[in-house]
Parts: sequence; C-alpha cells; structure tokens
Amino acid sequence: MLAATALLAAWSLAPGLTPQAGAAPLENPEAPPAPIAPPPAASPPDGGLAPDDWDTPDSNEVSVGEIPTIETIELTADIAKRALDSYIAAKEKYVNSDFDQFENLQDFVDQTDDGKKFEADIKAAGFANVSDWNLAITTLGLTYSSVIDDQSADLQLQIQEVEEDPQLAQDMKDTMIKALKSLIPSENNRKVIEGLMDDPVYGDRLKLLDIEEE
Repeated sequence: MLAATALLAAWSLAPGLTPQAGAAPLENPEAPPAPIAPPPAASPPDGGLAPDDWDTPDSNEVSVGEIPTIETIELTADIAKRALDSYIAAKEKYVNSDFDQFENLQDFVDQTDDGKKFEADIKAAGFANVSDWNLAITTLGLTYSSVIDDQSADLQLQIQEVEEDPQLAQDMKDTMIKALKSLIPSENNRKVIEGLMDDPVYGDRLKLLDIEEE
C-alpha cells in the first residue's frame, strides 16, 4: 500500500526515525518508518497496516495496541518546503551516521554528536524540535505518496468492511478505523503537495521521496 509506505519512505536517513504512528522512524521505507528516518510504498509501516492482514482478524492474534495510527499535521507550503529542504540536506550531510543503531530519532539526537548537530539544523530550518520536523516530513511523504497513487477509495472500502464486520469487537473496530483514516490525507494537504508538484524546483525535489519508496 503506497500510502502507508510513503511515510516510511520519507525516512531514509535512519530506520529508527518513523512517522508518528505513535512515534516511528525515518529510513527504511519498508519498516515503519526509516534513513533519516515512519511511516513505505507497497509495504505498511512497522506493526502492519496492510489491509490484507485485516480480512479475517482474530481477536486472539491481533492486539489493539499493535495497530499503529499515523499522526500528521496540516501543512502549509512553507512548512512543506522547509521540511523537504531539511530532509534532503540532512540525508546528504549525515549519510555516514549510524541512524540505524537507534530505535528512534530522539535517541540519535540525545546520544550522539551528529544527532545534536542534526537537531541544530532542524531548528535552523524553523522547527521547534525534531519531533515537529518528523511529523512534518511524515505528513509530506504520506500525502505525496497518496497524490501520485491515490488509495483513498480502497481505504474507504476497508473502513466500511471493518465497520460491517460482526466478529470484531467495538474497540478493535474503532482502532482499525482510526488507523485506516490516518492514511487518508486531508484536502488541504493534498492541495499543498499538488502546488509543490507544479513548482519547477520543488516538483523535482519531491521526486526524491518517490525514489525512497521504490
């Protein structure tokens, strides 16, 4: 599922930097989020939001706590550009940093010199902290992925199937529906990304996220 994979794709600096699916990584687009960090194109974020896994869920096998919800923000063109610029710059600047040795972006920041430099770069880009930046880049990757390969109709169908499944407990339904809805970008975010795609400079820069997904 491209939408789910996008956010992980955006994290290609460090596997432990996922999109806020409760808090995820950046790099590895096929894990929850991955390299700078979650949360992937044909693969769902860590923990798995793959629709196929939900066809016949068994309450004895699936825990509500194992279903991640991707946290996003409402983008503006300015936030999107700053997030993308800083992501590309960090990916090049910290290419030799051991992001994959840390479970999350904050640990990298707290425990390494490169991490502290990275945090300074993020703040210089106008973000209050790495968590805010992570949310922005996660939203950017998820929305861009959805715009180039819209999965909204499929996700809405999955939501309907979950709602109508008589075998699912209500708390499980609520959690699964919330997780699925989190993969559908807002109209505002779609418009922001579409505007960037039409920009002669940022249109090409956005494609670097697409490369990560593949």
